[in-house]
Amino acid sequence: MSETLPISLADLLIDTENPRLPQPNVGQRDALRALAKHLPKKLIALAKDIVRHGPNPVELPIVMSFKDDLNRYVMLEGNRRLVALRGLENPDSLLGALESSLLAELRTLSKTYQEAPVESLTCLLVDDRDEAQHWIELRHTGENEGAGIVRWASDDAARFRARSGGFGIHSQALNFLEAGGYLTPEQRRNVPATSFFRLLGTPYVRSKLGLKVQEGKLYLLADEKKVAKALLHVIDDLVSERIGTRKIYTKKLRIKYANSLPANIVVTPTASGGEAAGSQGAKAKAKSAAAKARRLKSRDILIPRDCVLSITALRLREIEAELRKLSLANYTNAVGVLFRVFIELSTDAYMTRNSLPIKDKKGYDLSLMQKLVSTANDLVSRQKLTKQQANPVHSAAAKDSFLAPSITVMNQYVHNPHFFPAPGDLRAHWNSLQPFMIAICSP
Repeated sequence: MSETLPISLADLLIDTENPRLPQPNVGQRDALRALAKHLPKKLIALAKDIVRHGPNPVELPIVMSFKDDLNRYVMLEGNRRLVALRGLENPDSLLGALESSLLAELRTLSKTYQEAPVESLTCLLVDDRDEAQHWIELRHTGENEGAGIVRWASDDAARFRARSGGFGIHSQALNFLEAGGYLTPEQRRNVPATSFFRLLGTPYVRSKLGLKVQEGKLYLLADEKKVAKALLHVIDDLVSERIGTRKIYTKKLRIKYANSLPANIVVTPTASGGEAAGSQGAKAKAKSAAAKARRLKSRDILIPRDCVLSITALRLREIEAELRKLSLANYTNAVGVLFRVFIELSTDAYMTRNSLPIKDKKGYDLSLMQKLVSTANDLVSRQKLTKQQANPVHSAAAKDSFLAPSITVMNQYVHNPHFFPAPGDLRAHWNSLQPFMIAICSP
C-alpha cells in the first residue's frame, strides 16, 4: 500500500535499472554520471529551476525500500531530479561527465544552492516495482488517449499566460515598482529573485505588504505609494543582506520576518483588491504606459532585458553579460566593438556546433559576411528562422552596405578612427538582428 513520506536526500539511491541507462546495474557512481550525460543541457535547466523554485511539489518521486540495514530507498521515478540535486551538492562529482561549460554553469548554480540546500524530498513509497509500473509508464509514454498528461495547445498556453498575468508574482511586483518609477532597471537587477519569490509566495507576508493574489495576478489592497514603500523595504533588506536565504527558507521563518516588519511599513488594507498591481485606475494605466514607452525609446543597454539567449560557452556568456551592463550613452565605442565581436564568435560557435564549413573551396577562411549568409540559410532550412527574419542578416552581409544593421558599418567601428557609433544606431542594429541572435544561441 503506497504512502507519502519525507526522505533524506542521503538515503535516496539512483535506480540502476532506469530505462535511460544504456547498461543496467552499473553502480551508483556510474549511474549518476551516465544519467548526467543523457540530455545534459536539460539537466542544467532542471538544476536551475530547482535552485530558483525548489523541487516540483506537483510531481512526487516514487520510491521503494532498498531493504538494507541503512533504510535507504531506490528512486523508481524522479532520477533526473536526484541527479540534478547530487550535482548541485557536489558539481565535481560530474567532472568529465559534463562538458566544461555546463560544469562551470553547474558550479555557479551550486553556490546559490548551498545557501539553502534541499535536505529531503516528499516521496510516494510503494511496495515494489509492479506497484509503480503503471504510474511510471503513464508519466513517460504520452497522452495515452487522455489517461496520461495531455499537453496544452498553443491557444491553451496563451490563455493560461494571459489569465495568470504572464509573470510570477515576484516579477509582477518588480514590474509594478519599475513602471511606477520606484525602482530603476539597475536596482531591479540587484534584487535576489529567489528570496523575493519565496517571500511573496507566502500569503501571510503578502497580507503585511498590502498585496493579494487572485488567479495568478497580484493586486494592491491599499494606496500604491504605501505598497511600494513596503515592497522597497523588503527589497532593501534582501539587497543589504539584513535577511538572507536561511532566515526565510521555511514558511515559519517567513512569517517570523513578516511579524518583525516596522509598524510604519506594514500596510493596512483600504481596498478590496479590485485593481491589479501597477494598474490602479485609468490615470495609473496611462502613466505606466507612458513610462514604458519612454523606457523603450531610451533603452540604454544593447540587449533588452526580455531577450533570452541560451549561451553555454563561457567567453560568450561573459561578453553577453557585459553587453547587458554597459551603458550605450557612456560606453558607445566599447559596445560597438564588443557587439561586432559577439556576432562573429556566436556565428563561429554555431557553425562549429552544426558542422558547417568555415573555409571556402580554395581552403581560405570564410569572411564574416559569408559566415552570416551560410548560418542564416542553415537556420531557415532548420525552420529556426523565417525568411523574413533572415532578410536583415542578408542585408548586414551585403558588400559595402552602410545600412543598419551592416557588417561594413561594424567594421568601421573597429578600424576607422573617424567613424563614430551612435547609441540609436547600435539599438537599431540589435533590434534587427535579435531573432537571428536568439536562433544561433539556442540549443
